[in-house]
Amino acid sequence: MIKKSMWYSILAIACVGFIVLAIGFYQAIVVTTAASPQPSTKAPLTQTPAASTKLASKNANSLQWLILGDSIAKGTGDEKGQGFSSYLPASFKNDTSKEILVNNAGIDGLESLGLLEQLQTKRLDKAIADSDFILVSIGGNDVRSILSLNDLAKEDQFKVREDSYLANLKQTLQALRNANPNTIVIFLGLYNPYEIINNVEDTRLLNTWNYNTQQLVEEDGKAIFIPTHDLLKFNIGRYIAKDGLHPNSAGYQALSSRISKAVEAIIMGS
Repeated sequence: MIKKSMWYSILAIACVGFIVLAIGFYQAIVVTTAASPQPSTKAPLTQTPAASTKLASKNANSLQWLILGDSIAKGTGDEKGQGFSSYLPASFKNDTSKEILVNNAGIDGLESLGLLEQLQTKRLDKAIADSDFILVSIGGNDVRSILSLNDLAKEDQFKVREDSYLANLKQTLQALRNANPNTIVIFLGLYNPYEIINNVEDTRLLNTWNYNTQQLVEEDGKAIFIPTHDLLKFNIGRYIAKDGLHPNSAGYQALSSRISKAVEAIIMGS
């Protein structure tokens, strides 16, 4: 009987010891896991657009802008003679304390082939390499020459002109990237200054042109397409110059404001 009682006592002590050992082992695992937490598979992933990358400005006290392209890039039509060169710096005054420096290389009447040839001379490579932002306005002169054709001829010529333009634009973007892989390229879409005439075919072709341009521009990864058609469509009388083609002072200011909103986060983060 006594032996049987001793056996029960030994068994009870063994069980208690096992339980204590198990608790200690569990606590060790908890402590180890807390010291080396594993990433949660449910944690949200934040994707940063390429265009929002922090600017690698060569001058910490300024932001360099280069303006390329046609007469709109140059500022033609502004009765005050200012254009983007003046209105862009003004539009960023509340976003940054840095000085906005603008180099305007716009040329009246320039087509996409002319812009490509301008870049291929390498004369602008230094300005491109130094730029934080490059504003490009091109394409209006490429398409304008076919607007006076009848609808059937216009359709045929449109495709020819668009294919040539897109090929030139692709090479243009590559030339900019060869000179500066980090600059933010801002590309202005086309608007129809004759919107008041309400030609359905012209509007369809313009939308097609802008859509295909936007697709190509956004393939770049650090380029932003800025639509302008919607902005000017309902403000022809307010935003178009007396020549009936280019933006006036108010038009350039409105476009500058849209550009500034598109890159506001980049500017403020620089």
